[in-house]
Amino acid sequence: MAYTGATTGFAAGAETNDSAVDYALETIYNQPPTGAYQALRYTGFSLAVNETETQPDEINDTPEMAQSVLIGRTAQGDTSGILSAITYDDFLSGVMTADWSVISQAATSSVTISIASRDQFQAGNDTISAKDSTGIVDVFSEIVSGDIVSISDPSVGISASYAVTKISGGVIYFSPGTFDGILDKIATLSGEAGGTSGNLGTGAIVSCTFLKNGKIGKSFTFRKKLNSKLEMYSGTMVNQAQITLQKGQPATISFDLVGSDLIVSDTDIASSVTPRTTTPLIDTVTGFLGCSIFGTTPSGCIQSATITLSRDGSGQDTGMGHVGACGIRFGSFKAAMEITYLFRDYQQFTDWKNGKTGPVTVGVQGSDGIGYQFNVLNGIIRNPKTPISGKNQTVVATVSITANPISGGGTFAIYKTKN
Repeated sequence: MAYTGATTGFAAGAETNDSAVDYALETIYNQPPTGAYQALRYTGFSLAVNETETQPDEINDTPEMAQSVLIGRTAQGDTSGILSAITYDDFLSGVMTADWSVISQAATSSVTISIASRDQFQAGNDTISAKDSTGIVDVFSEIVSGDIVSISDPSVGISASYAVTKISGGVIYFSPGTFDGILDKIATLSGEAGGTSGNLGTGAIVSCTFLKNGKIGKSFTFRKKLNSKLEMYSGTMVNQAQITLQKGQPATISFDLVGSDLIVSDTDIASSVTPRTTTPLIDTVTGFLGCSIFGTTPSGCIQSATITLSRDGSGQDTGMGHVGACGIRFGSFKAAMEITYLFRDYQQFTDWKNGKTGPVTVGVQGSDGIGYQFNVLNGIIRNPKTPISGKNQTVVATVSITANPISGGGTFAIYKTKN
């Protein structure tokens, strides 16, 4: 006869596949909320309790350590994953202490986005404008001088960010020559060799849709379910984020987490749990949008880009009467980027020698067209390198970008390629 049914008691312990993790933004620091939680999409999660103890050196005639005394407890660890759109937006806003804002316009069958270099009708400035059948569409009215506008047009390989000098009547103005680094692509848009103007392709986007570092402190409660109990890590801040883009690999992201304490609970306090996101994983082949350093794309192929966002000087405050933290300090926001590319010319080295500063950007997106452009708003090149790695190899150059604040504040921004 056929065997039917299942075997029980085969598991040696709880399986990682069944160990669901979710999180929620805390309304009050260190108090796990009772509302909706978001299921986490991840490849690793190591947040765990970390206790600090001391063993006083008592003077006696017994050659052994004294009794240990617990003096503090925190939760530390990280979570990592393959980058996909929307999935990690909450944690990015956490490390940048800000909320997402949206100002954008896509080129469609009814809306044309025009780009011009040294526009003779606009006093020689470089300009961007959106038009429909009635004329200019004033969709960029909230953009102000000093903001960074992102241009993404995969059809011609444009992925760059530029500083706005002014906006008037729906036209965004940039310093004359701002678009010199993409003139060859503008020529492609215009269909004329040596052209200085043209219309972006359908699906291209001009945006000031951004997450820019601010001063909105955020703490989260993370929950890990094992068997019938829940480990709850409350008062958790995102202390650092690292995005790694590398040839031949999917885009990855990791977050360093620092929490106050661990509670093991039998009670599910969540009113609901939102399922994990299902957006496509982002690769660096079809999903790579390009890289721009001060408006110019390195002439050699990009090999990798690593973006590090961190809270410099952050920490936890403790007090007597409880073992966990009673408060957190978010410190100061810090951003850096390291880019490697096949060395073909000295453009970036010349910029380094001349102390040039400006926006630096790299972009990726998923197969659904949703992704990110990561932007250092006012970068400067430090420590350029062209090592000789061995025989019969192509030289790979490395430039490290230090992010400095722009006038009025703002160090780093992330733009969505589609909303």
